[in-house]
Amino acid sequence: MKKRIATTLAMLLLLMGLVPFLTAAKPLPLRVEVNTNRIYFPDEQPYVDKAQRVQVPVRFVSEALGAKVGWNATTKTVTVDLDSNRVVLVLGSKKYTVNGVEKQMDTAAERVGGRTFVPLRFISEGLDASVKWDSAVRTVYINTAGFDPSEVKQVSEQIVDLHGFKVKYNTGSQLGIKEGEGKGTKALMVLLVEFTVIGANYEMQLEEVEDILSQKVDEKTVKSVMDYVRTKKTREPELKAKEFTDDTFTIIVASNINSSIDISIYYK
Repeated sequence: MKKRIATTLAMLLLLMGLVPFLTAAKPLPLRVEVNTNRIYFPDEQPYVDKAQRVQVPVRFVSEALGAKVGWNATTKTVTVDLDSNRVVLVLGSKKYTVNGVEKQMDTAAERVGGRTFVPLRFISEGLDASVKWDSAVRTVYINTAGFDPSEVKQVSEQIVDLHGFKVKYNTGSQLGIKEGEGKGTKALMVLLVEFTVIGANYEMQLEEVEDILSQKVDEKTVKSVMDYVRTKKTREPELKAKEFTDDTFTIIVASNINSSIDISIYYK
């Protein structure tokens, strides 16, 4: 009997130890930036394949680079042309060519959800663009030949750790970000979705809010918060204060008439 009780307790302790892993928030979505401008994908999103290569929908990234994309459905061949450079890939093949010279990859282009995905590094470097991967914020930075990010006439993005959340400032969305003390009844952070600030991009702000919350907040709670935030699309309506919680955080969403949307994050 004692042995059975001991076994049961051991199993319970094991399950309790697994809880943080079972309830962990999902990782940040992959971001792609070309010459400091973030690329938005309308449907299928970038992902990391089995070879640990970032795969992206070829058309959107290539067009952001200024390249032209061709697709031959019969031969399942993708061509990407930029200036005097041409990259040719065949779906499922690890061989590809750059300006007629055959090269080898450790992965292959794929077809996902009606979109043609290509390994970002091989395409970009084949077009003489530089590629940098920042695993901390799951972002790929691409700069075309001759582009100097330091010459961009805007404040550079800055990544700051606020109470364990990786937050980007100066992205161009105009999302308001205020750090709090996080003690007692004081918020850890307040995110403000702006409507009246010049250059404010509503959709981009919402994506950034979701990116931030998804780092540490339960996925189901993040969805509930974003569904409520999206009910206010212009500055005029009121958004009555509403509280959302998971095992660690309390999030309060509210907005007065003709005001920004206030998303306050507290320890529970």
